[in-house]
Amino acid sequence: MLSGLAPSRHHNLQDEWEPETNMSIKSIVWIVACLSSVTVAGAAEPRPNVILVMTDDQGWAEVGFHGNEVLKTPNLDRFAAEGTELTNFYVSPMCTPTRSSLMTGRYHFRTGAHDTYIGRSNMNPEETTIAEVFAGAGYRTGIFGKWHLGENFPMRAEDQGFQKVVVHGGGGIGQFADYPGNTYWDPTLQYNDSFKNAKGYCTDVFIDESIQFMKDSGEQPFFCYLPLNVPHSPFDVADEFRADYDKQNLADPDGRKWVAPIYGMITQFDGAFGRLLEAVEDMGRRENTIILFMSDNGPNSTYFTAGLRAKKGSVYENGIRSPFVIQWPKTLQGGRKFDTPAMHIDLLPTLADACGIALPADLQVDGQSILGLLHGETQGFQQRYLFMQHNRANVPPKYKNCMARRGPWKVVGDGGGPTGFELYNIEQDPGETQDLADKHPEIVKSFVREYEAWFDDVTTQLRRDDGVPYPTELNPQQKRDFRFTWQDWWGDKTGWRPNNYGRWRMSNPGLIERFDISIVPHRQHHKQAATVKFIWMDKTIVKELDKVPSQVELTDVRLAKGTGWMEAQLHIDGKMHAVQEVRIRPHSTANVK
Repeated sequence: MLSGLAPSRHHNLQDEWEPETNMSIKSIVWIVACLSSVTVAGAAEPRPNVILVMTDDQGWAEVGFHGNEVLKTPNLDRFAAEGTELTNFYVSPMCTPTRSSLMTGRYHFRTGAHDTYIGRSNMNPEETTIAEVFAGAGYRTGIFGKWHLGENFPMRAEDQGFQKVVVHGGGGIGQFADYPGNTYWDPTLQYNDSFKNAKGYCTDVFIDESIQFMKDSGEQPFFCYLPLNVPHSPFDVADEFRADYDKQNLADPDGRKWVAPIYGMITQFDGAFGRLLEAVEDMGRRENTIILFMSDNGPNSTYFTAGLRAKKGSVYENGIRSPFVIQWPKTLQGGRKFDTPAMHIDLLPTLADACGIALPADLQVDGQSILGLLHGETQGFQQRYLFMQHNRANVPPKYKNCMARRGPWKVVGDGGGPTGFELYNIEQDPGETQDLADKHPEIVKSFVREYEAWFDDVTTQLRRDDGVPYPTELNPQQKRDFRFTWQDWWGDKTGWRPNNYGRWRMSNPGLIERFDISIVPHRQHHKQAATVKFIWMDKTIVKELDKVPSQVELTDVRLAKGTGWMEAQLHIDGKMHAVQEVRIRPHSTANVK
């Protein structure tokens, strides 16, 4: 078993982690800087805790409190009835962009993490995250679930301000960047810088770990981030939660029968969410704990959409409108709804504001505090523009799958250039069925002008760098193996198929003298005669094989310092093939600085 990939048999899952053993230098510098500039309201006044719960691919209409009469979510329904709801809360149409915006308060294009795979999910490690902000203010920070903003140093959650980390890899359990062979049941998860085997269903594991984290925090305030991986595929849940839905023979309009497992996963989560609320109550912390519920993007299923258009991936309402409910019993009046538009970029400044944390003047965020809105002060938020765009491209194309919203009006563009925009009055037509562009060309023109300025601004660096991802650094701060898969390779022919090809952006600061490298070929190439080529910047290592094994080992290898590209190739009968993954670790006798 490879170093760093073996589940530990010697650690209790509740073992406390010491943050100073694992936090990146960048996070430490940020925290020190914050401690000198942060102001916290009233030393005698206990600071509020924060629990941010975000599900994965749960649509705006996939809750009972939005009129879904089939789906059972009693705990979420009660939470919404007693909380403050924003009915026009926007996120990105896909996973990673929402996560990067939520973490930074900035539009995703600025962060480098603007798509879900092939190198586009690597967030700029120099971004300031909400975890760093809260850690810098003396909060204990933890993440439990799905990170999806980088797999290796310096882009891991523990490098970006989270002190307690329990996450799966990549964009979903069982994906290429996750632990090999992982499932939703008894998953092997990353506990900070090591892998450990957990027991139970993934949602329960993450909820239980978060509860333990809160208990272990003692009197220290905490920021607990719960980005759960349900109801994302694979659609796997115990029969007891999906049985009632199976009996109803539910299907999407196109006939696809994935509704029962998706709804089963949401109902299972609803029970776990109720258990989380009970635990906070039992700790005596409910009154002064801010608890938020939201989703990261629109749904896969369109069985019930409450009339909203499209689904995940689209900038029409059902792709980007998220359920959003917040409770803070000590401060916020419950049982209220506001339809003023807000967005994920607002959460960092809002939560910092609520917790009395003054952001440094040089921290540039795109969002704004909506704390006033949550208190019912709606007027100051009506006239700002909100924008969104999503593309599966290294450099996003202008005018493609984009929208701008201000007040009741929303324009949607889908590649037709500056004159190809649709116009909708969302207050009167939330289903976006009546295009009013021809009736109000002056509104369209002004919105498009604002969109163009926004696009030129937020994509400046992506366009300048041709979308090249931020590099992984071979730094000894990462104790487990460096692992490179289809998740983070990059190029013009990349994808998630064996016939795709890509390369990895790398940086070697020279802190590790020599390395061992494992190259994992695709199973279909096993036992064939082949030539293996490992390319590091301008150096190529060649190894001839009579029969391709399950793993090709290169040992005691010196890698040049600097930043460049890494590639791994398999040549069979004159044809080049990609490999499944590459793993790198310090050689056993190497000097490590």
